[in-house]
Amino acid sequence: MSFLSPWMLYGLGMLSVPVLIHLWQRRRVVQVHFSTLRFLKIVAAKTSRSSRIENVILLLLRCLIFALLILAAARPVVSTTTAKLFGGDVPRTVVLAIDNSMSMSYRAGDQTRLEVAKKQALVVIDDLKPGDDVAVMAVGDRPQLLIAEPTVDHALARRMIEGIQPGETRSDYSIVFRQAAKIVARGSHGVRELYFFTDSQENAWQFDANAVFDEAWRKSELHPVVVRPDELMAVNAAVKEVKIQSPFVTTGGMVSGIAVVVNFSNRPAQDLLEIKFGGGRVAQKPLDIAPGASVEVPFEFQAPAVSGRWAQGVASIEGDNLPGDDRYYFTMPVYQPPRVLIVEGQQSGVERLHSGFFLGKALTAGESGISSPRTISASQLDDTALESYSAIFLADIAGLSDRALVRLDGFLQAGGTVALFPGDLSNVSNLARMDFLPAKPSGIRELPAGRLATRVMEPAHPLFANAWDADTPFPALPQHRIIDWKLNSGAKALVTFANNAPFLILGNHGPGRVIIVNASADRAWGDFPLSPAFLPLVQQITRLSAEQTGDTARFLVGDAVPAVASLPRDQILTVKYPDGSTHDLPAGERSQIVERIEQSGFYEVSTTGEGMLQSFAVNTDRRESNLKPVDSAALAKIIPNDTITGIDNLRLWLARSRGTVPLWPLLLMLALLVFAAEGILANNMARNRAQGDAEQIRTGRLNKRRMGVSFRPAAEVEARP
Repeated sequence: MSFLSPWMLYGLGMLSVPVLIHLWQRRRVVQVHFSTLRFLKIVAAKTSRSSRIENVILLLLRCLIFALLILAAARPVVSTTTAKLFGGDVPRTVVLAIDNSMSMSYRAGDQTRLEVAKKQALVVIDDLKPGDDVAVMAVGDRPQLLIAEPTVDHALARRMIEGIQPGETRSDYSIVFRQAAKIVARGSHGVRELYFFTDSQENAWQFDANAVFDEAWRKSELHPVVVRPDELMAVNAAVKEVKIQSPFVTTGGMVSGIAVVVNFSNRPAQDLLEIKFGGGRVAQKPLDIAPGASVEVPFEFQAPAVSGRWAQGVASIEGDNLPGDDRYYFTMPVYQPPRVLIVEGQQSGVERLHSGFFLGKALTAGESGISSPRTISASQLDDTALESYSAIFLADIAGLSDRALVRLDGFLQAGGTVALFPGDLSNVSNLARMDFLPAKPSGIRELPAGRLATRVMEPAHPLFANAWDADTPFPALPQHRIIDWKLNSGAKALVTFANNAPFLILGNHGPGRVIIVNASADRAWGDFPLSPAFLPLVQQITRLSAEQTGDTARFLVGDAVPAVASLPRDQILTVKYPDGSTHDLPAGERSQIVERIEQSGFYEVSTTGEGMLQSFAVNTDRRESNLKPVDSAALAKIIPNDTITGIDNLRLWLARSRGTVPLWPLLLMLALLVFAAEGILANNMARNRAQGDAEQIRTGRLNKRRMGVSFRPAAEVEARP
């Protein structure tokens, strides 16, 4: 017999308490010579002997109650072999959980830790008896229930274990215990055991233990056994991140960035960082990293010939024992000439009176590199496809429909840029309906004739690059009217008038950018379109829109990839996975491109007619790169368990245990029975003593041994007055 909580046995010292109480309460008999009662000596002697025996029995029963409760708290168990000697054949329900997260791909010697873990699980299968039930699951960041209902088909369990493949997800050990408790709650029987085969990463044990080991876990009565493949101190380095500083790439243009490399080992690491772009190597950097440290490695290269919309790159170090984190994938947008959509409110009359006339002229003036804009009315915005545009200019809009507002919101969520130029048709109530604006209008103010001086609040902002600086100030503007704006949280006034009223307001809406120019794009509010500031400002907004669409999202294995608004809804999309397989998405509204990412690498989204529309990179979670195991003392505080390392130690442990049968429920039942017996005996003793004293006093039997005095019957005594 063994105890799962042997420290509770120290409580056996509490057995001294009832003994001390018994000794303290012993009556001290004082002899008093009294002639008329001297014949009670014999009766008193008999009564004293009986009381001492009964008191000793009560003491033993009370000590036994204490002992049984303390032994039950120590949780004694016996092996199933011992149980069989007493005629019992105790079955087992065993849950096998195999960690197949990325860290288990670490190669220790000639095999990975996952391969060792699978062999250890098969050792447990070999130890099962024909009537033992077994369930199997693989776990990373979520459970894969290979055998959800415990079964006696051990051959099936063996096949499932052998078929477990390495994954690239991160570890979350809390799901192991939650899922195991659910499995055994479905009607399991006998002894319940959980074998968890894992490298026991410290990061993966960082969860709320109180929330996991709750009442459902306690009711499961599972005995956890953590089985580690080895005790080696893992040596590992990883490319943690790549920060690209260039907004987009052009053929022959310079691309700069920073690669972050981390050494998770307790000894120095020397390595070589290699940057590949477009399939070819473009940069190399030697690395010398201190133990437990990280380095930021800047790099710069001239981009090779690129085509299409996206270019792909990889930053990697020389391979080590954990290859899943030796590469970091990234994508860059290939520069595309910005495309602009002008939505104008006034389209009647001669062309020069149209709201967007001067905008169109400014965008095509000089060698701007901007393709000819398209101009539509506000009503046409409801049905115009916006995916191919980088910027939308709203010129003197009277109002927009709900459908148009929703489409503009989706355009911004895809990383587009919206610029608003108010005018005579604009009014405060209609502008207030545009929730994506970075400020709320409060009124339109008439100004006296003349020019308004301006101030640039953030000269270093990219909007002013190569246009205005300290030597070339932003010019004064001829304005007749302005709108009073109240800026939202996060919005900025990049340019203000001398009276502190904002002229240029910038804010973000999701990944997109919104710019308010507090002036008319036509001559309704003044001569702003004829100002020297108009043309460079409009062209710079357009160039920034091309940079904004170059922002790329970062995805990790296990994430879902949402469908961005820039992808067409009326075409079938084809998603190409890193392993070369493809999946078609039907036309229509779609919320996700990939429901759950299982592989790292490059994913490409394309259509039959337009080719590749989007490319995104997926990397593994670098929290898996830190292979430090949890300390055994810290693990014991999280959950009491048996920890075993290596196959040989597992075989030895199984040979000793062969399963265990809990004895503490039986001890608790015995304690209740003893408590009942003690109560019955104590009550009987109290009743007998009370009845005996009353009877003897009432009948006068205590005087029957008086010398020379005859015994008087009870009836005669009662008849006397």
